[in-house]
Amino acid sequence: MSTAGVPAWFHLFLDVPRPRWEEAVGFWSAATGWALSPPRGEDGQFLTLVPQTGDSWLKMQAFDDSEPRIHVDLDATDREAAVERSTALGAHPAWTYDGVPVMRSPGGLLFCHTLGEGAAPRFARSEPERVLDQLCIDIPRSRWDEEVAFWAAVTGRTPEPTKTPEFVRLADPDPHGGLRILLQRLEDEDGEVKAHPDVAVAHRAAETCRHEALGAETVGVFEWWTVMRAPYGQVYCLTDRDPLTGRPA
Repeated sequence: MSTAGVPAWFHLFLDVPRPRWEEAVGFWSAATGWALSPPRGEDGQFLTLVPQTGDSWLKMQAFDDSEPRIHVDLDATDREAAVERSTALGAHPAWTYDGVPVMRSPGGLLFCHTLGEGAAPRFARSEPERVLDQLCIDIPRSRWDEEVAFWAAVTGRTPEPTKTPEFVRLADPDPHGGLRILLQRLEDEDGEVKAHPDVAVAHRAAETCRHEALGAETVGVFEWWTVMRAPYGQVYCLTDRDPLTGRPA
């Protein structure tokens, strides 16, 4: 398959129910330590969390639903080729917003084909304590092979095994290539594919206490990660990875 339309950058979107918008924005600004861009969109429903250095990859959107969710934007310089590529790989159109094609993976995860312009963005790691740097795609067992193949092909990244067999990482050959992508095989046999954000932290116990002080709840503690729930309901993980490299500690 042609490489035309392969994304050069990824934006992770935290989609927040409108009634919890201000609470969610305050939480993530404090949790990441990043500045907030001015709101944009016809209803002020979009904003960007701006890292201390490098180009941004984390954004937020207010939307009319009762449960938080995650979606990802795939930036490519040739959007028409990107849509053709993802469709050929099994994606399905969902709707179009302001000229942006909104798609679903074969298993149902939302993503958007956005248009990348100008110089290639660069991912700069400069924060030694914490960084929200990873999208984890949660896949029911019956959809595992199909979704791994889809996301590897649509992103142009190579699947790599990890220390635990239920995870596969999509490796980016460019160390400045941006958002890390991890695939997780769930115990559930069926269901819709979903996703959550992962935060690399240098000191997980201390960071857990910090997030709890910001209003988050600890859901579960595991060998390499802790599952948290933000005050507005979004599930995310604190992971034992070096924030300066993204690699396991």
